Order: sequence, then structure tokens, then C-alpha cells
Amino acid sequence: MKQTKVSVIIPVWNPGSGISRCVESLRDQTLEDIEMIFVDDCGTDGAMDVVRAAAAEDPRIRIITNAEHMGPGVSRNAGIEAARGEYLSFVDADDYVDACFLERLFVEAIAGQLDIVKGSVCYVKEDGTKADHKELNDNIRKGIESGKPLFRLFSCEHHSALFRRTFILENAIRYGTSRRAQDTTFLLKACHKAKRFDIEETAEYCFCERNDSLMHDTNPHTLKRMLHAFQEQMDYMVENMADEADTSWYVKWQVLYNLRLYNYFCKKQECIEAVNRFIIDQRDQVLRFPQLEKLKGESFIVRVLCDYGVALSHQPFKLPWEGFMAESYVETIRDWIDFVKLHPECSNAAEKDLLRLCREADALCVKNNSRLPRSLVRDVKKICRKNKNNMRQTIRTFIAKIPLAKPLYHVAKQKLNKMD
Repeated sequence: MKQTKVSVIIPVWNPGSGISRCVESLRDQTLEDIEMIFVDDCGTDGAMDVVRAAAAEDPRIRIITNAEHMGPGVSRNAGIEAARGEYLSFVDADDYVDACFLERLFVEAIAGQLDIVKGSVCYVKEDGTKADHKELNDNIRKGIESGKPLFRLFSCEHHSALFRRTFILENAIRYGTSRRAQDTTFLLKACHKAKRFDIEETAEYCFCERNDSLMHDTNPHTLKRMLHAFQEQMDYMVENMADEADTSWYVKWQVLYNLRLYNYFCKKQECIEAVNRFIIDQRDQVLRFPQLEKLKGESFIVRVLCDYGVALSHQPFKLPWEGFMAESYVETIRDWIDFVKLHPECSNAAEKDLLRLCREADALCVKNNSRLPRSLVRDVKKICRKNKNNMRQTIRTFIAKIPLAKPLYHVAKQKLNKMD
């Protein structure tokens, strides 16, 4: 009997009509020595009827049935336990793959004895139009060339890759049990342990965009599930990665991603209670991190979360992604001032953080040959209005530490003279 080359694991839960195209694309693969493991996750749309009909015609199809609805992570883990192939592939039941997808990846994996080999992703809109997405692969290549670890670079598009089964089993790598972001947890572990990795650009996975994506989800339970995923990631990092230099970057990146959800959900009145709990619980997870002070020193946003989490949970607050244009920082400065007005007990410490944020904004201005707005000194004045000595020191520090503020010197000097 031939060795199964690839085990394709497909969790099935209400994928709709896309299941037929998914099944067809897998059965039509040019690599024939594969097995398709469909994990029935107790859906109600009749998708498994399509799978069972195909299984009656194709002995390579295997079916596993969950006792109850468990979510995609637990379903994929069941598939991992049952798999017999040299490599593992994970396909969503409403996506499909190019006819040569598995063969091209497998040939590359065997040639290099790779732990992981990644293909490319084509995004398919609901009207059928396609858009290639090669940016991630380009960034992975550049990152590897510059010496960055793989777990910093490959954190999504898990379905575009093959993973050596013995590598997964020997390192006890499994998907997270959360019903959101369980793939990010899997990739963190796999990329942290992987020694041999490469990209095969010509192997194409077709990801079908859907209106039920995370950013269209208004269910407050989504926040709880994302926090669950973050907790699983923190568990792994605290136990296995605490002393590694790039771990703090990964924590910061996850915090920023999760706080984008905060920005989205805090606009919805029915989600306020869940949002407040989300902020506090995420702060508690970050406080577990062994390199906490280093992390706070690297990221103003993480410092805000850790030092002002309780107050922040009652105040909608726009938080920019690291690397945004300076305008985003200026918007955040204004929000930060509004925050301090609502929480005067935080004002002394917040002044230092305001200056810290201004310095980050100034660095971006220098990089982009732009200038900070002239109104910024007035904004700094507002935060210190109740304490003239603090205001004087703040403006002087602002001018001393932010080069692009020097054109504002005369304006600031006039304000200081009026105070004397």
C-alpha cells in the first residue's frame, strides 16, 4: 500500500454551497496519494450530505464526527490525531485550491526536507473576482533575510501551507481551542519550533471572502473568544519563549490587534460591558509577561493598557497601530487629553506618557518629512491647565525633546511669560 503523502484536514460547520467546490478541488488534485479528512462539526446546512456522497465514490475521503459543535481548532486537532500522511494541509470547507496546490508544495517540502512550506493566497470576492495577495510572502522573505524569527513573520494564512506531520506530533503542536484566532495560536507554536521553512509561490490557495468575517461580527462573545486565544498564546510564550528577544514584539503585536477590536466594539452600546471586561482581562494577561518593563518601554499602547486599564475600560479611546502616519498619533494625543480630563487622578503620570507619545509622533514626522500641527502645544497646555508649574515644565520639555516643535518656541515662550 502506498504511503499517503498529504493528509488534508477540513472542519465542516455550515459552509453553505461552497462545500461542493471545496470537495471537487481536492478530489481533482494532481497529487493523487492523499487523504481528505472531513471533520463533521455538527452543522445544520446539509454540507455533510455532499461529503458523504463524495465519500461513496472516493475511498480517499474519511469522515470524523464530533459529539457536539466544538469549533474549527478542536476539529482540526481531531484530524491531526487521525492523519496518516507525511504532511498535513488545512483547508476551510468554503474555500478551494488550485489543481496543483498540493503537488507543488509537497515536491518542494520533500526536496528540502522542510518542516513547513508555504504557498500563496488568492482572495476571491463574492462576485467571483480574484486578487492575488503576495505581500505576506514578500515580507516573510525580507524578514528572514534580515534575521527576524519566523514566528514574527508568518502569523496568518495557515491554510496556504503544508506542515510535516512528525514535526507537529513531536513538538505537541495543536490548534488553540478558542473559536477565534485558533490558527494564530497554531502558527505561533509551529513557527517557533520550525527549523526548515521555504515558500513555493506557484501553489495557490483560494480564500473566499465572506460577510461573516471578524470585523463584521457584532457578537460580544467574539471578544471573549479572542481573549481566550490570547491567553493560550500567552501560556505558550510564558512557558517556552519568555527569554527570547522577539517575544515582547509578538505580545505587542497581539495587543494592538486585539485593541483594534476594542475600537470597533466600543461603538456598540450593547457591547460596552463586554468591552470593559475585555480591556481588564487583556491587561491581566499582559501583566503575566516576564519582560513586562521591557514591553512597556517599547510600546506606548501597552503602557497605556497596563497603567490605565481600569480607567480606559470606561472611555472610548482610539489607539493607532504602530507605524501609522503621524496624523494617527495626533488624533490619539487629542483622545489622551480627553481621557485625562475625565480622570484627573491620572494626570501627573499621563503627562509623561503624553510626551512619550509626542516623541513617537515626531519620529514619524522626521521620517515622512512632515511637521507636527501648530495646535499641539495648545493641546499640551490643556492637559496641565490646573497646575502652572507642571505646564511650564511640560512645555519646556516638549520643546527640548521634540525638534520639530522648535518653530513653536516663540508661541510657547509667550505663554510661559504670561505665567511668570
